[in-house]
Amino acid sequence: MIKKEFHFTPVGIADDYCSIQKPDYGNPEKGFGNPRGVYKVDLTVPSCDAQPLIDKINKLHEENYAAICEQFEVDRPELLKKLGRGKTLLEPSEGNMPYFESDDGTVTFKFASYASYVDKKTEELKPLVLKVVDSKGKRIDNVPAISGGSELKARFSMFPYGFSAVAGASVKLQLDSVMLLKLVEFGGGDDEWGDEIVEGGYEVGLG
Repeated sequence: MIKKEFHFTPVGIADDYCSIQKPDYGNPEKGFGNPRGVYKVDLTVPSCDAQPLIDKINKLHEENYAAICEQFEVDRPELLKKLGRGKTLLEPSEGNMPYFESDDGTVTFKFASYASYVDKKTEELKPLVLKVVDSKGKRIDNVPAISGGSELKARFSMFPYGFSAVAGASVKLQLDSVMLLKLVEFGGGDDEWGDEIVEGGYEVGLG
C-alpha cells in the first residue's frame, strides 16, 4: 500500500463560504445536496509563497496526464471497436487546476474533503471530523465558526484523476487538517448593523 504523502501550505487567508467548523451539505431542496457533506476552504496566499506548491501540483498533473495520453493511444484501437455507430471517441483533455492566480499578486488554492464515509459492512454513513489545531499544533476541541478573512495553514494530500465527459484530467487537493492562526468568526459580530443604528430604540438588557 502506497503511503499517503502530506503537504503544508504557507499562511493564507480563507475566502468567504469556507466550511471548516461544520461540513457543507449543499442544498437538497434544489437538487444540489451532498449527503456525505464536504469540508472546504479556498486559501489565498501571496504569489511568491505559492510558487513551490504550484510547481508540485503542476508536476503531478503533467506526469499523470502524460501517462493517460500514452495509455489512451495503446487502447485506442480497442476503444474504436467498441464505439457505437455515429458516436465520437472521447479524447483525453485537461481540466481546471485546483488553484487560480489573480492580478493582485496572490494565488488561491481550493481544498476539500468528505465529512463522512460509507461503512462497507452496514452501508451507513460514518462521520469524519476535520482536525483543526492552534498555532502550536494543539487540537481545538470546540472549533469556532471560522469564516472568510481568517488566517490559516492547511495540511493536505494531492490526488491526480483522469478525464471524463464532464471534466478533464487534473489534481485534487484533499484537506486533511487546518491550523488556525487568526480567527474571523462567521456573522461579523456586533458590527453587522453598525451603520444602521437607531437611537432611542430597544437595547439588550434595557427591555
